[in-house]
Amino acid sequence: MKKKVPLAILEIFQSAIDKNSDTIETKKNENSLFCCIDKDENSDFYFKVMKCEFKNGSPSYILEYKPKSNHQTEAVSVALPFSEIPASLERWISIIKSYNSINTIYDDPILKTNQKKFEESFHIEDEDADYASFDLSQQIFNDDYLKNVKIKLLALQEGKAESEVKELNLAIDNATEIQQQLTKETKNQVIKRLAKFWAQTQKIGLEVIKEIFVNVAAELTKRLITGGK
Repeated sequence: MKKKVPLAILEIFQSAIDKNSDTIETKKNENSLFCCIDKDENSDFYFKVMKCEFKNGSPSYILEYKPKSNHQTEAVSVALPFSEIPASLERWISIIKSYNSINTIYDDPILKTNQKKFEESFHIEDEDADYASFDLSQQIFNDDYLKNVKIKLLALQEGKAESEVKELNLAIDNATEIQQQLTKETKNQVIKRLAKFWAQTQKIGLEVIKEIFVNVAAELTKRLITGGK
């Protein structure tokens, strides 16, 4: 697959992704030569290289990206000489980072703060954390852990108000989604999903976070950070 993409494009984009792995990631897209997206699961921002054309012997590329600028959120399609692609990509990444750093009325500050604390607690020092998945034993551990979590979340619904049951069911759905990504995502991507999941369940109530996290925190730390050593 990678040999269908111009080497010059791979070099630019892989370098940018390596430097900004907490912000963007690649995505397979049959309609483009190369595509990277905002890592925020609630975002539809993307940057695509559609095709290469030669004008007077010099390469020019058709790009499509969203947002268009920090003033316009819609997508835009442009033709740029190869030399201008790095600057265009950097501007796009800068906009996404600005979105991620600004606190607004659309954000839940409690959820965001708690998620960050969980991410810091489970920070993985492995050099391959941004491009390698957990090993098989860790994936199996995570899967078993999340299966037990769903059982506990279901049991916690007994006697709860309808609104609380709805939140617990949403947490079960989130746990299932993480399970489905265990073999497909990197260590850091999985940790980020787990951190967000724990932050969401913590907000539901102390009874919930104690049952699914606090009581097993030591084992989680041992298995995810040190690999059980």
